[in-house]
Amino acid sequence: MKSVRKYGAALVAALLLGSLVQANTANAGMKFAPDIPLLGLLIEDGLEFGRSPNVVFGKGNLDSQETWLRCDDLEDKICTDAAGIIGYVNLTVCTDASSVACIADVWAVDSAGKKIPGKLVKSVPLDYGKFTFKENVAINLPDGTGQGALWQIPGVINSAGKDTYFVSSQFMLAQPEKKAGEPISARKIFLSELKTGISPVEEIPGQYRLIQPRDNGTARASWVNWGDTGNWYLPDGSRCVGTDVNVCEAVREFPAGYRFGVSLRMGTKLSGWYHGRLALPDVTIKNWKTGQEISVEAEPVRVPTLNFSVPNAEIPQKVRDIVFTDRYFGKSGDGIREARINDGSSSAVMVDLAAAFAPAYKDKATSTNTTWAFKAMNYGQNSSDVQKCSDNTGNVAGLVTTNALTYLPGPPTFDKESQSLTYKVASPHYEANGSLASGSYDLSMRSDIARCLYGFSSAPIKAEISITSDEGEKKVATTIVNEKNGWLYLSAKGFTFSAPTINVKLSQEKVVAPVASKKITISCVKGKTTKKVTAVSPKCPAGYKKK
Repeated sequence: MKSVRKYGAALVAALLLGSLVQANTANAGMKFAPDIPLLGLLIEDGLEFGRSPNVVFGKGNLDSQETWLRCDDLEDKICTDAAGIIGYVNLTVCTDASSVACIADVWAVDSAGKKIPGKLVKSVPLDYGKFTFKENVAINLPDGTGQGALWQIPGVINSAGKDTYFVSSQFMLAQPEKKAGEPISARKIFLSELKTGISPVEEIPGQYRLIQPRDNGTARASWVNWGDTGNWYLPDGSRCVGTDVNVCEAVREFPAGYRFGVSLRMGTKLSGWYHGRLALPDVTIKNWKTGQEISVEAEPVRVPTLNFSVPNAEIPQKVRDIVFTDRYFGKSGDGIREARINDGSSSAVMVDLAAAFAPAYKDKATSTNTTWAFKAMNYGQNSSDVQKCSDNTGNVAGLVTTNALTYLPGPPTFDKESQSLTYKVASPHYEANGSLASGSYDLSMRSDIARCLYGFSSAPIKAEISITSDEGEKKVATTIVNEKNGWLYLSAKGFTFSAPTINVKLSQEKVVAPVASKKITISCVKGKTTKKVTAVSPKCPAGYKKK
């Protein structure tokens, strides 16, 4: 990947602000015409949090997303007649009756190590009407309401002078084996693509529209273009991570010197690999009912964003080759006059697009925000060696986190030749204020996964972390390696972007088995008496002489 430092001046478009609030449209997917007047990128972590209500779509034709129509509820004929379903559910706070999935706890830890428990304030919005799911253990459907919840962490003051935080945890739901004409209640729902985040917020009163699926006249909204009817931004550009009819939960910055944590309870065990925007994470897993409770505690990280569009004539050819195909892209804008592609930050295509669009910015982020979030990885992206050691364990295998703008969506790749784990990231060289961006990378991996990859014994594991720039230059980074409670923690800090490769080489000192010392026998005499003495270094008793 070429360094974006090699390109010229940036063409960064300003946010389009309405007179009161900005109401953007984000869709599940759309194809763009080659003559679209304006095209760009919107890469900002956390955009998916609070954006989708609880919703389910019935798949008419599995190969045509235009036929995936919104269902009013789980008993809707559209869902019953469908050959499959897909949708989202936002988890609620646990109760004693919870059994499928829920949020158990939220907290912060100060610089002295004191834990400050969070207090639930309310669901956001308070009433979501038909976009509410009731837990059904028989089909593996959790309680779901709102876009998330507002929590107070007393005394942990964010940049707005408030101690309030918006917490969201969302699953994608599906029934991949459903048959047409079969009710949803006939099969278990498969939960995947977990996303969990904490955002510092300030409540801004006003008149707002709820974010909810938007039908097209009398026709049901489709998966391709279901959009929303809600408000996302305030006039000053502040983003609403959640809205009610009379309040916007406006995103602010995390306070310095704190770690934040969340615990999730699952009726079935989480497995596979996870990724996120965290620094120095600590993962704890314990049994809960038939499943487990997973707790993640970490520092938030500073993550850059890109938000721009360019006229059609300035769209690079490499971008055209990627975008003007049969591929669907998530986007902001109407997709006809303007589109800013926002397919997340952790996909290979977004890494490619960020590089291909490099002429539109000057190796400088549009903004830089503090973020705390983790998500399930695309398990199909695992390397065969990593997947072999992660499969069939029934547990979380590891967590990879970085503050890079874009990164590949799987765990590190195991390079047999170098015996190293490699990980590719890409990000602007400068923050929005022009200061040099400082990279961070953390790998939390179950020790047994590392031992499986390398064939190690139970002896302690050592690690060496190196950073190689996109131009082949070796970078110096501060690294931390630690193994505790069955987990291996590796951390690299202080390296620079644009597109470095992170290499992690694990090693273990060979345990040399002690060689058994050979015993010898000697004869000792005293007058007419003879004694034999056998030992490693035999000596005659007092009064005896060696014969």
